[in-house]
Amino acid sequence: MFIFLTFLIVAGKLYPDLRHNFLVALTSHARRSNKNAFQRASFDSALRSVVVIGLHTRPLRSAEAARRIKGVGSTFYDILKESVNGTKGNKPFAPAAGKYSCVAAAALVALLELEESNASIASANGQSFSMEELIRKINELLDPRANASLNQTATKYCQPTNLDPGWGQVKKLSSANAVTELGGPFIKGRTKKDSSASGRLYELLDSGREIARKLRALSRLGPAEDGPLRQYPEETVDEEFGAVTVSMDFREGGGCGKGLHKICDQLDIRGVPYVVRELKIADFLFFNGDKLAPLLIERKTAEDVASSIHDGRWERQQRKMRQAQFVLGGGPGRRCKICYIIEGDPSKKTVHGGNVGRYTWFQSVEDVTQAIDKLPMLGFGVMRTKSTLDTIGLLAKIAADVSWNVKNGSMEPILTYKEFTTRVKALDEDIGDPPTPYASPASYSPPWTQHQHPAPPVVWNTEHIPQPSHHNGNENDNFSPQSDNGQSNTQFSQGSKASSRAETIHHDENSEEYRQLMKLSITELKERCKDRDEKISGKKNDLIARLLKPRKPEILIMRARRNDYNPKVPSCNAALMVALLNHHIVGTPGLTKDRLMVLAEGTGVSTESMGGDGGFYDGWAGMKQLLTGDPALVRKEKGHKYSLTTQVCSIFYTFVFVSIKLIKVYFDDLYRPLATRVMWPSSCTRASYFSSSRRIM
Repeated sequence: MFIFLTFLIVAGKLYPDLRHNFLVALTSHARRSNKNAFQRASFDSALRSVVVIGLHTRPLRSAEAARRIKGVGSTFYDILKESVNGTKGNKPFAPAAGKYSCVAAAALVALLELEESNASIASANGQSFSMEELIRKINELLDPRANASLNQTATKYCQPTNLDPGWGQVKKLSSANAVTELGGPFIKGRTKKDSSASGRLYELLDSGREIARKLRALSRLGPAEDGPLRQYPEETVDEEFGAVTVSMDFREGGGCGKGLHKICDQLDIRGVPYVVRELKIADFLFFNGDKLAPLLIERKTAEDVASSIHDGRWERQQRKMRQAQFVLGGGPGRRCKICYIIEGDPSKKTVHGGNVGRYTWFQSVEDVTQAIDKLPMLGFGVMRTKSTLDTIGLLAKIAADVSWNVKNGSMEPILTYKEFTTRVKALDEDIGDPPTPYASPASYSPPWTQHQHPAPPVVWNTEHIPQPSHHNGNENDNFSPQSDNGQSNTQFSQGSKASSRAETIHHDENSEEYRQLMKLSITELKERCKDRDEKISGKKNDLIARLLKPRKPEILIMRARRNDYNPKVPSCNAALMVALLNHHIVGTPGLTKDRLMVLAEGTGVSTESMGGDGGFYDGWAGMKQLLTGDPALVRKEKGHKYSLTTQVCSIFYTFVFVSIKLIKVYFDDLYRPLATRVMWPSSCTRASYFSSSRRIM
């Protein structure tokens, strides 16, 4: 169920819509590059970008936002930036109401209006219109200041050597391959010699008619008003978020030129309503309507913590957040949660010399770890995430939790953002002192130390998942299938330091299967293990233990015999496959890379971050291995979409279920917070799981 979304207005800088500046700049570039053969590829890419931006119905307030649109890319990023350099302090170019700045948008609206004006006139050509009529109507709709008019005759545009960027946009609209990103083609062209001098007719398709109506409605409203740098692009939002909107500081992720738009893209995929503005306190605020919820969140990567400690921001920000807590929490009672999201592992962000982030910050792993560990004593809740993808999942859960708390009355937003900031400025400095006995303000009636060690707003996996310790190579041998009564035939024993969570399995030596296996020689047992793609090393009891495990899916055994890659659990590749299994419906288009990465992070199957740890490789690096082999595990569809192959879809559930049970047993309570996020109950079948738990994220 969806509800209509109304965005709040938070104090801060407003940004103009720059779409039309981008269109004029790209059209000019295409006009310059059509005269050189070596620039032909650049010319074609520029035309595609003009069409994509021209049909984009949302404001674009930065060059970075424009280049992140599929079909535009980074090729013309410098041109996009240069096109807005002169707009500082001046109004950017915008066509007059009812006019357009590119041929692509004008062509769709032109055909729509030709259809409407000829609706009552019978024609042998139906709703098709000659090329000459179309050109005339397009020129009527184009703003002269955009320098995009079609000044040549229809005959010249029909010549194969004509590379005019204006008519080239019309060709893109009628090509299925050129506008795949937008769901094209939008118009259909055909030849009829006696219809006109050019012999060309054009008609509007249903897909083009729908977008033409949107473009015309927006154009009649005039130039878009200034607004936030970035916001959720849809008009409706899932009911679980209610009227809650996440407000994010525009410097988050390093700002507009760095990771801000990546975070916004991931919020878009999650369907989390958000708005990007300048925030004076905290990185993330949560609004219900225009009222501020009593919850403030500061996000810090491991490098951010080291940098903040070095330049003194660490303590200044904490003081400000405690002052804000006093205001939002209704005074000394401080009924407001202030939290840190700590992203990443400091030990993985070291440079030469062992310091975190930069050598010149002079912060060791121990310094950063100690600073994070002290946060609960200073009054802050702490939530740990593996990566930005993991953080976005956490923010989505918090937003849904805020919406639920507001609906049931356990959270009551009272102040607007302006009222909030005004009251914080009026506070004394000692209101932001840490909650320690020696710093307790005398004017506070409740014990100040009661605010130490607060609980985070939602339950989350706050510990880094440890890597498996190195056993004797038989770590998977400790699995035993469940008995008939549903209870596992396992018990845990305290092992050596290297394997403190190893499992001891007691097989039923009276079972017929066990007795038959004991009669076989080691050579025969190894042959059977090899046939099942199990390890062939170890003692006789180890070999028997492997043979008593459930047999692997045949597709994985076949791939192993051909030396093809098989994913292991935990791993990023296994997470990708579980995400496809959980969220893709057979017979429907596959999932895009961006959406699949977000969903894979949410499965919890991988102990490593799907987004990587800042190096060249991330969780997508192994996708090529899944696409190859006989048979392949994943197939790539048209439009860069991915789905499981039919054979894998029907059996991969068994493999993942058994593998996660193995790991859960191996890690015991260390792995349980992660495993419980993805493992199905032992009494739950795959069909019942999907019917009760599946939802689009």
